[in-house]
Amino acid sequence: MKPFFQKLESLPSQSVIFFDEEKPHFTVPWHFHPEIEILFVAKSSGTSYVGDGIRRFTDGEISIIGENVPHWWKSDKKYFDSNARIGMKALIIQFNKEIFNTNFINLPEMVAIKDLLGKSQRGIQFTGRSRKLFGEQIVRIFQLAGISRITELILLLEMMANTKEFKYHASIGYSKSINTFDFYRFNKIHEHIILNLTKPIKLEQVADIANICPTAFCRYFKKHTGKTFSSFLNEIRIGHACRLMLTENISISGASQESGFNNLSHFNDQFKRVMKITPSAYLSAYKNEGKELVLDHAPLLEKKDAWDDPSFWHDQANVF
Repeated sequence: MKPFFQKLESLPSQSVIFFDEEKPHFTVPWHFHPEIEILFVAKSSGTSYVGDGIRRFTDGEISIIGENVPHWWKSDKKYFDSNARIGMKALIIQFNKEIFNTNFINLPEMVAIKDLLGKSQRGIQFTGRSRKLFGEQIVRIFQLAGISRITELILLLEMMANTKEFKYHASIGYSKSINTFDFYRFNKIHEHIILNLTKPIKLEQVADIANICPTAFCRYFKKHTGKTFSSFLNEIRIGHACRLMLTENISISGASQESGFNNLSHFNDQFKRVMKITPSAYLSAYKNEGKELVLDHAPLLEKKDAWDDPSFWHDQANVF
């Protein structure tokens, strides 16, 4: 099921698109667009699909979704009842990252926001007290006009960039995003994995790229991520397989092979370990609109978010 491209038109007097939507239910299916999107679900509940991530959403939900990331907010069945009077309300902000030209986004004061926009390629769902504060800020933005809206939007982005109360929607394997900071050596490791997904990837090769002996690399990797390199590799392969199945309509067996799993049984086992669901049931959650599935999987490093810990990268710089 390929997501459809959505072209949004802004007014000549606007560089940022603001939507205040009140409808019986969410109506836009699986889609993507070049704009970065901030979504505040003031009232509704259902299931969100972002990349390969499936999560439950309720009133007060706030997410930021990067450009061209497929997503779908699907309201619960009760919102489709013709007699229902509950309805949904959402405040949506969409903007192209080019509004922050190169000189502006590279200012020292913009480092955190630049980082946030990069991380949004995995989709970010905000949690805790931050969610309430961001909701209040979004409501404030919609009460303003002109340049005041833009300055308050930048403030909102800074608030989002500095909170630790968030979860990623999609996995690293789906988004091809590996870290918060652009550290050369670890990016090379991830690039090597992505370019060789269909081939056997040996620990010795990756350790050599990192310029660490295999034994030290294993200890270092497990210490900072809480998992073995083989587990990390399998989770990237699973994220890649999800992307192939969802956006390329490739079969389960085909996605298995193109993600480096030559044994379908092993692929099924690893898929269930990472996604907490079988491949066929996972596809049904996207393709069968009548099926209700609530999943809050957290593949890869979300348990500790080690990649996003500055101390992790400080230690890494000392090792390399």
